[in-house]
Amino acid sequence: MAVVHYFVAIRRYGILSPDGLFVVCQLLMLYGTIRLINPASDTEVFYGQLMAAAIALYICASLVTYLFLRHSEAVSAKPRASYSAYRVSLVPPTAAIMTVVVISIVVTVAYFTAVGYSAFIEGLRGQLNGVPADIATLRLESYAGNAYFFPGYVNQFKNVILPSLALVLVVWSFNRGGLLARAASIALAVAALLGLVATGQRGALVLFLLTAMVYTFLHNGRRLPRKAMLVPLGIGLPLMLLSTYVLGRSADSAESPARAALNGLVARFVNDNQVSGIAAFNYTAGSPVRHGAEWLEGLAGVLPGNRGSTLSAEVFYTMYGSTRGTSPPSLWGSIHYNVDTMGLILIAALLGVLLQLLTQRTMRASSYNSLELVGFSGVTVVLGTWMAGGLETPLNVGLVAYLGLWYWGSRTSLGQRQLSRHANASTRRPLPRPAFAGAAMGLSYAPRHSSRPRYGAWHS
Repeated sequence: MAVVHYFVAIRRYGILSPDGLFVVCQLLMLYGTIRLINPASDTEVFYGQLMAAAIALYICASLVTYLFLRHSEAVSAKPRASYSAYRVSLVPPTAAIMTVVVISIVVTVAYFTAVGYSAFIEGLRGQLNGVPADIATLRLESYAGNAYFFPGYVNQFKNVILPSLALVLVVWSFNRGGLLARAASIALAVAALLGLVATGQRGALVLFLLTAMVYTFLHNGRRLPRKAMLVPLGIGLPLMLLSTYVLGRSADSAESPARAALNGLVARFVNDNQVSGIAAFNYTAGSPVRHGAEWLEGLAGVLPGNRGSTLSAEVFYTMYGSTRGTSPPSLWGSIHYNVDTMGLILIAALLGVLLQLLTQRTMRASSYNSLELVGFSGVTVVLGTWMAGGLETPLNVGLVAYLGLWYWGSRTSLGQRQLSRHANASTRRPLPRPAFAGAAMGLSYAPRHSSRPRYGAWHS
């Protein structure tokens, strides 16, 4: 079924789309789960069957929605643009963008100043001095210690807004800016990358590197040039290696840091979430259906000072005998715990329809700007990699912030189009009306207009 979905639909708009990325991640989640399930456990076997059925329902709903939309377009008299027939204009460093960049930097610096340390820097110092730091405790104290410094809100600036705007400015400076602009954009990008790893966690770095890849894919007309691989290989891999070294993940292993970093990245998609998902399903299997109450608790955790749902911490405690971490349920496990099997069936189908509509309806215009694309790329990655956790998970990793960037970019495009129309109107100069106009046979002279300039002053 997944193969049919790929050849009929996904290969037309690409894997790096909301629907394509979601299908790939869910198949990885299913593969890792089936590999770890204990065949002697009825609960775990049922969990595997439930996940397989949910993914199958999602794929069916997505495919049916795609075919329906294609049929509607075929019978419609209004032509639709192809998936790659669009132009991309580059957004320059306007006063508004630079203001938000400065605010993001101030928020990030103020946060680490209030905490008193960076777990990444402390870990690096410990490794260099031969006395490894307890990164887990440092990280836990920074966002769940006695003093509360609004880490969830800070993460929206540190992990989403700052690196996204840095990406927009780097692209602009290397296409339209001078040497000074390029140097400044590189410095900003380095600062943004340091902010991503400063808390000693690699998840935010992985998500943003994926966002950068999706942006590159969309910027190049849904193509991923070979040079685009410099992002994950030239930037991401060294940072992952450094993070692995700083966190001491390879200290007790015979593997090299490079191999440990690669294995850690693979485990993130095919092992870690799957182990957590199975443990969470075993933990909740004997509990009554929550009818959405656990989701509401998780959403309440977005509010300052509210712990939110404790389910992930409880599951972690059953696995490791400690509360110094979280082990969230899988997406489908969370849905089943909150709304039972019938609710899971309905939500799986609904997700298939919604993500296919998002894929189809958002990237069919004739032009976009780089701010729009980075916002949409982030939304694609946040929703496409949603493998674990409840409704609060997309919010915690930046869904609202990326939607805000997307909206901001669309308003910028609207303003550019209005300026372009005004410029066109001011340059129209009708030719003199001939004396014989309106004479015999009621003919009148139709003045010619100057050709319209192409949209976008920063077209690339």
